[in-house]
Formats: sequence, structure tokens, C-alpha cells
Amino acid sequence: MRDDHPDAPALRVGGFILGSGFLNSRLATRIRQEEGLSYGVSAGFGAGSLDKLGSLAGYAIYAPQNSSRVFAAFTEEIKKVLEEGFTAEEVEAAKASMLNQRENSRIGDSSIAGLLQRNLFLDRKMQYTIDYDAKIAALTVDDVNEAFRRHIDLGKFSFARAGDFANNRTGE
Repeated sequence: MRDDHPDAPALRVGGFILGSGFLNSRLATRIRQEEGLSYGVSAGFGAGSLDKLGSLAGYAIYAPQNSSRVFAAFTEEIKKVLEEGFTAEEVEAAKASMLNQRENSRIGDSSIAGLLQRNLFLDRKMQYTIDYDAKIAALTVDDVNEAFRRHIDLGKFSFARAGDFANNRTGE
């Protein structure tokens, strides 16, 4: 999917809730705060402007002996979202935070120049940015949950582990 797909704003909000807060996201709360398995964990949804490159991507930095538990918690949280959905409170908080971040990203001359250059390249007007923000603001909890269920399939995820696992006592 591209960034102009009708479900892209909802998927970005869902991805934000899932993993975009350093200490305040579903993944960070579970994996870092509650279970103490990771030094840092994040996830988010992104989509290309030219090609259909939509993806939900994430990472966790952890000690090798925590690998299985981090992987399990990561997948369990995504399953929980797909089964139970996000809450209205999570969606409203994410929308407010994302819109604030988007507004703040446009306060400097260099960022505005970059946005204008990007829009020229993509043959978009600033109205596209205004409309995208309005789409985020108008999202409901049902919009976000339905988009996630429609597009996120845990069976199609690719997972990779990288690091020095030579001294890992768990044998992974």
C-alpha cells in the first residue's frame, strides 16, 4: 500500500499505539516496563509515496537469553491487538500525539523547505498534508481496529534475530 491509501492513516495510528512511544506504547509497556526483557523496543507502520511498500516494522534490543521471551511477547501483543483491538482512549491519545508531532515537524524553515520539495517531487500540494492531518483527526477506534484486522496478518511477518548468540545458554 502507498501512503495515499485510505487505510494508511488508521494503520499509522495503530502502529503508533503498538510501538512508537519509547516508554509508553503497548510493546514498551509489556516488554520493557512490565517484563524487563528489553533495553528498547519500538514498532510503527510506514508506507511509500511512490511504490506500494506498506509495512509494520519493529525491533527490540535485548540480552540474548531473553530472545524467546521477547519474540513471544512481541507476537502476543500483535495477536492481542488483532483479537481485542485498541481502546478508544489509546486511539484518541495517539491521534493527539501524532498530530502534535506532525505540527511540530513543520515549524522550522528547513523542514518546510523539505516538505515543499517532497510535495513538488510527488506532485502534491500542501493541501495533501492538511487533508492527511484531517484524516488522522477524524479516525475512530473502529476505523483503526478494522484497518489493522484488514491488513495486518501475523502469519505473513518476517522475524530476524541478529547479534552474538555464541554464549547464549538457552541454545537459541
